Amino acid sequence: MRAAAVRGAVGPKEAAIHEHQPKPGELLDDREALAVQLAERIALDPHTVDDDFFAGLEQYFSEDEIVELVFACSIFNWGNKFNITMQMNADEESEYGKDMTYRREALT
Repeated sequence: MRAAAVRGAVGPKEAAIHEHQPKPGELLDDREALAVQLAERIALDPHTVDDDFFAGLEQYFSEDEIVELVFACSIFNWGNKFNITMQMNADEESEYGKDMTYRREALT
């Protein structure tokens, strides 16, 4: 949970990152937009993180930074998959929303 002291500064950027493959502009700089694009690609289809995309990353991030970004995205994706599979929910004392809903489409 974000501290109240930074909530106003972070809020507009949060809205910008909810766009599909956000572009740099007024709210996100090149590095921020690329990092969000990378996270979305890893979550939806890691095969889209191809040589061309890596070449774009290398213009703004060092090799170590790229490894750290991929690692962080992978760990968060693992946690999300775990929580969804276990159908985790916030407890009664939590300030987070409760009554999570999970999709239940059948596989055919």
